[in-house]
Amino acid sequence: MNRPNNKQQGLSLIELMVAIVISSLLMAGTIQLFINNKQTYRVQEAVSRLQENGRFAMQFLTRDIRMADFWGCVGSVTNVVNHLNANTDLPNPNDGGVAGTDNTGLNGSDTIVLQGAYGSGVSIISHNPSAASFNLNTVDHGLEDFDIVMSTDCEKADIFEITNANSGSTTTAVGNTGATAEGPGNATKPGLTYEEGDIYKVYKYSYSIQAGASGEPALFRNINGTDQELIEGIQNMQIKYGEDTDGDGTANIYRDAGAVTDMEDVVSVRLVLTAITLEDNVSLSGGKITREFSTTITIRNRVS
Repeated sequence: MNRPNNKQQGLSLIELMVAIVISSLLMAGTIQLFINNKQTYRVQEAVSRLQENGRFAMQFLTRDIRMADFWGCVGSVTNVVNHLNANTDLPNPNDGGVAGTDNTGLNGSDTIVLQGAYGSGVSIISHNPSAASFNLNTVDHGLEDFDIVMSTDCEKADIFEITNANSGSTTTAVGNTGATAEGPGNATKPGLTYEEGDIYKVYKYSYSIQAGASGEPALFRNINGTDQELIEGIQNMQIKYGEDTDGDGTANIYRDAGAVTDMEDVVSVRLVLTAITLEDNVSLSGGKITREFSTTITIRNRVS
């Protein structure tokens, strides 16, 4: 008995076209899913980096603002003698611990200038004024040639440049006059005798927004005349200064730098940073994403 042969011998053109259409739809869906996932990853990565940049920028500024106008235990800057040769980029207590400008940076951003002694200091055992040398209590003093430092015993203080740090020795020669390989050099030696006290490193910090190496806006910090690009992607910085107008240790009014009556009465700083993603095409509109970071920082040495 003969049976009909029902085995399929091939595909018709219509069946092939249907299969191609179905495959194309599946492939299009897969590709779209991949593109969406990739874009979501790009956005998340860009926002994460933006937030990280904002936090780091706030960390640098908060630390230096909080410690501004610290001159050891000497108290009044009238007791600090500056022995450095004149240089506007270097610390000078007579200029005040806090200063600023309005709308002088990139994108109309503000700048802030902070001065003071930083760190815990190194104890002084004795001082030889004629040799301009200090005997310290440790060989691990961390002082280096050409550092700008301040010695103080709570009654007097001197600012000068180290000319020979004598690494590994407790005797650190400082304050010699004459030409130096780096820095301004000293016009005079610290001539008063220190039988005890501390030596601190002293810095003048200036924060501003400038174009970074990549062409993107960035937070810059100038340290004793040397510019450093700290954090890229910081687009703007707005600062208001809290004045204590009645002497109770708290700010009564916040003003722009140009409107502050007396910078010596500023006890806190209100800071707003605008960070921007470095990558384009990450926002819903196809551009960049921005975020604001804000905080109010108390200047410890003016309220204690």
